[in-house]
Amino acid sequence: MQAPELSRRDLLKTLGVAGAAALIGAEGAHLQAQAQTKYNAIDVHQHYQAPFLVGDGSRWTPEKALELMDQNDIQTTIVSGGSYGDQVYTSTEAGRTMARKLNDYAAKICSDHPKRFGFFAVLPFPDTDAALKEIEYSFDTLKADGFGLLSSIGDAWPGDKQFWPVFQELNRRKAVGFLHPYVPKCCRKLIDNGEASVERDFDTTRAVTNMLYKGQLASMPDIRYIINHSGAAVPAMAGRIKDRMPGAASYPAKPQTDGITPNSPKGVFYELQKLYYELAHAAYAAPLAALMNFAPSSQYLFGTDFPAEHPRNEQLEIAKRDLSPELLKAIYRGNAERLFPKFKA
Repeated sequence: MQAPELSRRDLLKTLGVAGAAALIGAEGAHLQAQAQTKYNAIDVHQHYQAPFLVGDGSRWTPEKALELMDQNDIQTTIVSGGSYGDQVYTSTEAGRTMARKLNDYAAKICSDHPKRFGFFAVLPFPDTDAALKEIEYSFDTLKADGFGLLSSIGDAWPGDKQFWPVFQELNRRKAVGFLHPYVPKCCRKLIDNGEASVERDFDTTRAVTNMLYKGQLASMPDIRYIINHSGAAVPAMAGRIKDRMPGAASYPAKPQTDGITPNSPKGVFYELQKLYYELAHAAYAAPLAALMNFAPSSQYLFGTDFPAEHPRNEQLEIAKRDLSPELLKAIYRGNAERLFPKFKA
């Protein structure tokens, strides 16, 4: 029988400061310091798995989630649905019913554990009337903490004018929106395993760029978006996105501008830098460097992407980045408290 895995915290307690540092090597001091500091993290990227969709073999249950949260210094998790697009993003009764079932399930988890869980509501795009009704029910009755948004909606992307009535209502409510990748049918088999490795973040980048280019970000400034995986390719490509902003003066062969157009009157970087970026499965050196060289530290959030990723994976990557205690506090909890004040310590 395989011996149980020791948590990092247990390992450090067992070996002591000197022994732990020697065992872990050059990263020991960072791991030790973070392990001994209690951040009471807020995880904004975790997916519940409703039993009526996955059956009894779920990798996620409230009990499993709470156990891992307690082991890894996570006080609160804002859960969202997974890749529900094919089941919900249809103008059918089945889509409306599935959205309601998912939201009722998530709300029950939160009512059972009010200090430990919040949830992002599922909205049945592209059915405008149904989505507006679900906003009212989810926010006013179920007390959702925000809304989930997949990067693709059928054969379209967020930002298209057909979806604006729904986003206008979310803007009126000053809602928090969590953008999660969902690869459209066109791109699921372009390369072997490409959907899991690259296409999800490419589609996130398409969604953000479309919302920018179509004017949705500027026209509805009170929606506070959280972008997955350290912003996908957005931070690294922000300059090119700016230079090719439709109507901007920098293309072709003209002096660069800030991408100021009727659809971005305050400039492209202004719109992109006010987005929030969660770090799940993207605290590696390169994506985090791109993000930190683009967006201010007030916009970084902690996420785990559990059950796709183990919560400890993200914490170990963050520990390697040599971040200041003040920045770690902001990432793990402080920035999220501004978005979700009911979970403020």
